[in-house]
Amino acid sequence: MLQGAAAAGDCDAAFALAKRYDLGEGVEADKGRAYQGYLAAAEGGHIEAAFALALMLNAGDGVRQDDIAARKWFAQAAEKCNLDAQFNLGLMYYVGEGGDVDFAAAAKWFLKAANEGHAKAQFNLGVCYLSGEGLKQDEVAVVKWWTLAAMQGHPGASANLDAARERLTPDQLRIVQEMTADWYSSVKKPF
Repeated sequence: MLQGAAAAGDCDAAFALAKRYDLGEGVEADKGRAYQGYLAAAEGGHIEAAFALALMLNAGDGVRQDDIAARKWFAQAAEKCNLDAQFNLGLMYYVGEGGDVDFAAAAKWFLKAANEGHAKAQFNLGVCYLSGEGLKQDEVAVVKWWTLAAMQGHPGASANLDAARERLTPDQLRIVQEMTADWYSSVKKPF
């Protein structure tokens, strides 16, 4: 049934079938068929398929590694608000996978995901504020984003937060408390 619908151009069916082949669920695992299904669904605008395709291409998981194509598919999914794609696209810009290093673009994508509660993006955004890569250095912003990430159990944020807090004045710490409280009151979904 899925095969017929996928062959007829149903993007949801193509994605579901590709995922089965990818994970070997109910069928023998076949990364080549998974890739083809993800590609067909992604070309049809399926966001989860675009993200899965980007992951395969970025890791070389059963296909030839292609960071340029991975960046393209991460970008398609990121533009449609897939938080993991936004984070991964930020990483690609940060380290220069699939193109030039672009700290400003990395910070942009980390910020989009961080604002929606993505802990890894919150941590990496804090790193950008700490280093001044892509953003103006801002110790208060570092502590804000690392506090939010640490509250979700991010180990890097938890490990570095105390040292970052020690660099702030009492007034700056109060500002961080206000900023994190404001963020929590405006976040669209709970963790």
